Amino acid sequence: MNNNWGYNITDKNYKSTKEFIHYLVKAAGNNANLLINVGPQPNGEIPAMAIQRLKEVGEWMKIYGETIYGTRGGFIPIHDWGVTTHKGNKLFVHILNLKDNALFVPVTNKIKKAVLFKNQTLVNFKQDKTGTLLYLPEVPTDIDYVIELTI
Repeated sequence: MNNNWGYNITDKNYKSTKEFIHYLVKAAGNNANLLINVGPQPNGEIPAMAIQRLKEVGEWMKIYGETIYGTRGGFIPIHDWGVTTHKGNKLFVHILNLKDNALFVPVTNKIKKAVLFKNQTLVNFKQDKTGTLLYLPEVPTDIDYVIELTI
């Protein structure tokens, strides 16, 4: 969770909750698992900062777990803006880094509906033979801004 694989009393450089969520989302988008190592202190207790980070990731998973659990990596290769995961007829576009309110994704499958995952707000889109342009309601600022596409 920081710079060492085991407990090191001087290592206080814990990764942020945002970093952990990005690692998790990228792992899911790559059909991979994520191992977060938590080294116990000499007294056997888990460090308070590790507990805090795990709780924060857990709170995020309460909302977005459906976009991770039981999914496979999406058919769109990983990009600087993020990754995709999919399950059944749902494609989840995980936007981790975008400074615009529009995103082109090379999805040519017929999209029935596009919504912002967190609140089901409709997302406008335009499709053509090369892919789909998503018109986002705002410039993404969330740790993981998820668009749910129903194919």
